[in-house]
Amino acid sequence: MLALVEIQDFLQQAGRGEIDSSRFESLIKQFGKDCEDSLRKQLSRRDGYRIRMSGLGRPLCQQKMEKKGHKQDVAYNDVVRFLIGDLVEAVAIFTMKAAGVNVVDTQRSCELNLSGEKIKGTLDLIMDDGEEKVWDVKSASPWAFDNKFGGRGGYDAIKDDDPFGYVMQGHLYAESENKPFGGWIAINKSTGEWAFVEAPEDQKEEREACLKDAESRVDSILNDDNIVIPFTPTDETYRLKGEIVKTGNKLMPKTCTWCSFKEECWKNAEYAPKVTSKAKFPPMAWYTKLKNRQL
Repeated sequence: MLALVEIQDFLQQAGRGEIDSSRFESLIKQFGKDCEDSLRKQLSRRDGYRIRMSGLGRPLCQQKMEKKGHKQDVAYNDVVRFLIGDLVEAVAIFTMKAAGVNVVDTQRSCELNLSGEKIKGTLDLIMDDGEEKVWDVKSASPWAFDNKFGGRGGYDAIKDDDPFGYVMQGHLYAESENKPFGGWIAINKSTGEWAFVEAPEDQKEEREACLKDAESRVDSILNDDNIVIPFTPTDETYRLKGEIVKTGNKLMPKTCTWCSFKEECWKNAEYAPKVTSKAKFPPMAWYTKLKNRQL
């Protein structure tokens, strides 16, 4: 990927003190404005629910609860996480433009007609690296970077575990512009590493499947008042003398742990130290049933 080479070369030059920042005054000012806009967006109350391309791939139960006005439990660190994501995106766009990557457009408003409804969104960027494609920028934890966006990951890894609907989001943005979906530009927010996760060249079947699924979701959100929770808790287990033993506890479904409505669905949920961990300071886990607090 030529763009990645250009970015790496530019940042290495910057690290050696070989870049004259005065060349990028207009880009620096735009970066500052993007950061200001992000702060205002994340610190302000959000408007009422509306279907957006960015969220349509999330579980339907989440979207319906949001539409019906159910109480959300947004943790303080979620706001920081969203803000960091916006700032990483601003850094990515500044760096790509300063490095000479052929960025055609950024933060473009887009629209698709799905099931008779105008569904709007804002795509991250369009890049021409031999062909104009729509790309999405993501900030990633070290684990996500290595296992989903980096060397052990890739398009299929993201598609197989996609609780935030990244695949549908990308294809809807691209369809709205009648362009191919390039994939994701991921930045490891701990190490600063970059990865370009390219979508397959042959996208026809994938795109059609995403559009069909998106239309079905729009229909369901608009017309179906039933909220069905499709996820079930899992038994917490550990290994003892080669045998798998149940603790008697139930772990919250992984997808639900990311949801701001989890305590609405799982009334007795507890966030507690992982019972099966042998660490001095055990990691925390969400339990829907916490019968035994120690082994």
